[in-house]
Amino acid sequence: MDVLTKDLLVNFLLMILPLLFIQIVYFYSYRNRLQKSEGKFAAIFPAISILLCLSFPFTINEGFLWDLRGVPIVLGTLYGGYRMGIFLTVVTMISRGLLGGDGVVISTITLCLIWVFYLLLMQRFQRSKIPGKIIIATFLVSFLVICNLTLSYLIFDVLMPLDVWITFTIINVIGLVIALILWEIIRANFLILNDLIRAEKLTVVSHLAASISHEVRNPLTVSRGFIQMAIQDRDQTQGEKERYYLDIALKEIDQATDIINDYLTFAKPASDQQDQINMKVELNHSVNVIQPLANMNNVDIHLKDQLPESAYLIADKKQFQQSLINIFKNGIEAMPDGGVLTIDVSQQSKGYILTVADQGHGMSEEEINRLGEPYFSTKEKGTGLGLMVSYSIIRAIGGSVKVSSEKNHGTTFEISLPVYRKDQ
Repeated sequence: MDVLTKDLLVNFLLMILPLLFIQIVYFYSYRNRLQKSEGKFAAIFPAISILLCLSFPFTINEGFLWDLRGVPIVLGTLYGGYRMGIFLTVVTMISRGLLGGDGVVISTITLCLIWVFYLLLMQRFQRSKIPGKIIIATFLVSFLVICNLTLSYLIFDVLMPLDVWITFTIINVIGLVIALILWEIIRANFLILNDLIRAEKLTVVSHLAASISHEVRNPLTVSRGFIQMAIQDRDQTQGEKERYYLDIALKEIDQATDIINDYLTFAKPASDQQDQINMKVELNHSVNVIQPLANMNNVDIHLKDQLPESAYLIADKKQFQQSLINIFKNGIEAMPDGGVLTIDVSQQSKGYILTVADQGHGMSEEEINRLGEPYFSTKEKGTGLGLMVSYSIIRAIGGSVKVSSEKNHGTTFEISLPVYRKDQ
């Protein structure tokens, strides 16, 4: 019994050790802007855990190997998705097959049977909080253990002593819980670090925008006042040319003031003056505003408006329009040789998805992951501030943005918005 416990504890250490290095993957993927590829790298560590567990099993009957490989298989599949699950299952089958013995048949059967539960529980696991994840993962690991033990007895008449069976099951469950919590801590720490870095960048831009807006708006206000006085006090001898110059100067100062007010959005993207706005009306208004730019760039806008008249949103009207116009403008400017900008709205269970797809030059994965950062832009003279503000406005009203793109195949923005019906 003591030998069994020692062997399982060694297995536990070998299973946990590769997991501790998974944070290196997160940091590497963030540094190189490869967040969408981190799952491919993360698959290596559960596979290493499986191979290490198989290398140091304990045996009771010849040809049957007992270890903790079920824990990295289950956790790797639940966190990594179906592709990682298939990869880990294949790795396990090949590795176990090379070791030989009658246990290969049992291992193959159980690894195939558990996929029924993967298909049923995968999405629920990914939506659940930690207690729910522990329950689902514990059930799956317990299924693997019990199924292995039961089939070994039914097919090959291999009977494990009850105390060994209980100890083996308990250590599997304990190892699973500890590994799952460690995985959650690593993921949470990385997400927090990512948010802190992004927040720090946004804070710098916010302070800069607020400072510049304040310092520049004061002399503009003074200049406007003197020009107004000059217009009001002009004598009869003043010519039309002078009056024309003063009117132009006054209009340009008003335009500069509007630009400064817009830059204050960087300092405070979330407006306190939110109200019920009709999303259908605002969407059509934003398309009409951007239509002249589309005509200049030989871009056709295809609006597939399937919104009901009762689709309303709680947001600042002007800021919501600004966020849509910025995204539409980026799509149009991504097609310098012309093309089609498709704007579609589809109803979802919790709101609506606004999809904006262009036929432009597309972006690499690194560029996609940097969208929304200040002073990053794929345009030659772009600053990235417009898209940063759009992201901030959409998040402030409870929405989210997902971007998919491929070089030379265009870009698609999926904007999730918490739309509700006014009559509800």
